[in-house]
Amino acid sequence: MSKHRKRSLAAAAITAATVFSVLLGACSSQVTGGGAAIAAPETMDSAMVQTIADQNAASLSSGTANTAEAGELRKSLSDQKIIERLAYQIETLEFEKSIQTLQELTEQLGGYIQDSGIDGDGVLRKNENRAASYTLRIPQEKLKLWKEKAETIGAVLNVSTSSENVTESYYDTEARLKSLRAQQERLLALMEKADKMADIVELEKALADVVYQIEQLTGTLRQYDSLIHYSTVTVQLYEVNKATVIDKTPVTLGEKISYQFRQSLRWLGEAGQGLLVIVVGGLPILLLAVVMIVIVWVLARRKIRRRRSVPGAVEPKEVLPIEKDQIPPEDPLNPN
Repeated sequence: MSKHRKRSLAAAAITAATVFSVLLGACSSQVTGGGAAIAAPETMDSAMVQTIADQNAASLSSGTANTAEAGELRKSLSDQKIIERLAYQIETLEFEKSIQTLQELTEQLGGYIQDSGIDGDGVLRKNENRAASYTLRIPQEKLKLWKEKAETIGAVLNVSTSSENVTESYYDTEARLKSLRAQQERLLALMEKADKMADIVELEKALADVVYQIEQLTGTLRQYDSLIHYSTVTVQLYEVNKATVIDKTPVTLGEKISYQFRQSLRWLGEAGQGLLVIVVGGLPILLLAVVMIVIVWVLARRKIRRRRSVPGAVEPKEVLPIEKDQIPPEDPLNPN
């Protein structure tokens, strides 16, 4: 009886140990699974944070790139190489004063006179209206101020402007010049290492060609810089005795009639002045012609008087007209 009870207790203990071990394994697996379940969100949050960080870095990089591109664009726009040219036609009643004003204005703006000439100021053409031609170089940043003060020289009749964009050509020339200078440095380095006379001669020829091209491109860039930084202004200045009247283009019927009436009066005045100039200017010739006519008439009268005063001279008889009733009737027997 006691043995049987001991066996039952042993079996119960083994069964309890088995159940306990099973329950312990289940709890440990549940705890492990829960840790994995808890760790999964942490792993996902880290990946998400990393992704967001990468996106922010990309956005920052993109923003920096866009800012750099915008900066390059602004720089390219500010580095535009534009050559500006102006041409003026100006008339004046005070020629000397206008010349002085033009020269003073050019000096005040920091420019200079490149070419100049005055026509009609010599000995042979002293009495004619004069004309002057000036080629000025005005700093590009002062060109607007020149346009505002050009009317102080005289009455501006016409203004023409032109501009030329040489940006592409300028930077192409600059790049070629940089490449040639690098080539020059390589040739100089090769010449230092060359030990054969034939190689030295060939290198000197190539170097001379490169130096020649560098000088040409350098001169081209200098010319570009001069034309870009100093705009060219051409002024044609005319001396007049009367200011030119510039009428507005008539639009309405009344304006057209008024314009035509003024034109007619102006034409009559100019025609009268022209006739007066011809008469007064040709007065010496008219007087000479009158004197010659008087001399010829006097000589003819004297010749006629001399003929009449010569004795024996037969005076020409005056032939009287025969009236119709004084004609004798014809004789039928003598038809002659």
